[in-house]
Amino acid sequence: MDVQAALQVLNKALALEYAGVLQYLQQSFLVQGPYREVHADFFRKLSDECRTHAARLGTYIVLLNGVPTVEPAPIRQSTDLTEMLKNSLELEREAYNTYLEGVRVAADEVPLRLLCEELAYDERLHMEAFEKMLAQKALRLADAEREIVLTRSA
Repeated sequence: MDVQAALQVLNKALALEYAGVLQYLQQSFLVQGPYREVHADFFRKLSDECRTHAARLGTYIVLLNGVPTVEPAPIRQSTDLTEMLKNSLELEREAYNTYLEGVRVAADEVPLRLLCEELAYDERLHMEAFEKMLAQKALRLADAEREIVLTRSA
């Protein structure tokens, strides 16, 4: 494994997680409308998760004798919920792609590869959630057009 390449990817991921902490917390403050409490809580939880990811990354960077960055990636702000969701999806996609790059760079370094795979999994689930909120997922329910009858088992 190329340690310098791994440190570069991990620091990029760390910067994205820092941005997530701040961006999601800011969104939890700014979100308005009839579903404010639902979205505010959702954004706060994402901010907390980003902080947890950042702690794991920082620990691994030091394990590789590196110095964790203190600079966040760009933070996108908006007061419009749809724009917040789009900004969030963009951040999650960037983090997901960075973790996939980390998997490639880790090569045979199993613990690092596992860390990147776990974090990529989390980011993929977040992408899915934002795509659904933005109605970007074309759901196909073959059984939705027919009646479903539930029967009691004996």
